[in-house]
Amino acid sequence: MALTKAFYDAVNSGSKRMVRIMMKDSLLVDLSFEQFKQMEAAASGMKGLYEEHDGRSLNRDKSTWDDDYMNKIMVQVITNFSHERVEHLKEVVRYLRPVPEKGQACSNAQTNKDIGRKSSSCLHQRRESEYQEQKHRDIKEGNYRGTKYFAGALVGAVAGGAIAAAANLAVAGGVAVGAAAGVGVVYVGTNLIGEE
Repeated sequence: MALTKAFYDAVNSGSKRMVRIMMKDSLLVDLSFEQFKQMEAAASGMKGLYEEHDGRSLNRDKSTWDDDYMNKIMVQVITNFSHERVEHLKEVVRYLRPVPEKGQACSNAQTNKDIGRKSSSCLHQRRESEYQEQKHRDIKEGNYRGTKYFAGALVGAVAGGAIAAAANLAVAGGVAVGAAAGVGVVYVGTNLIGEE
């Protein structure tokens, strides 16, 4: 897996925070951790990338590990990028997102005996991995839009409600149309207001 220009730019500019973010994110994008190893090698010349462990305890009780705990460690590793915390994060990711051996089929019926519940299915893991890989490609190519679509729908819904109220339409209808069409609502609403 080739490293991105954005990663090399972060390394060359000395942006430890960006390098750390990209490295920890790679643990979910590439569950084999090969990309992480490549990033680590490429950033090996950065002074202060890794730091001394801050002494906060690391939860070793696997029965309590869940996505919330993993997310907590993902946040902590940015502010304390210690070898201990990074290795612990890898353990947690590997535990929660196991990678089946080559040729080994993964089944929804697999259970995680340590916590007595079904583990995530391989299909879910594959979809999550594919989503993260596509997100990574979109960010690299400058096509990632994040929450902008949601914000556009929200603005459309508010505008739709306001236009519906001005046009004496049912507000719920205006909001639904606004959320669905955004800009189209402005056109429809403007024509309705002009037809009084």
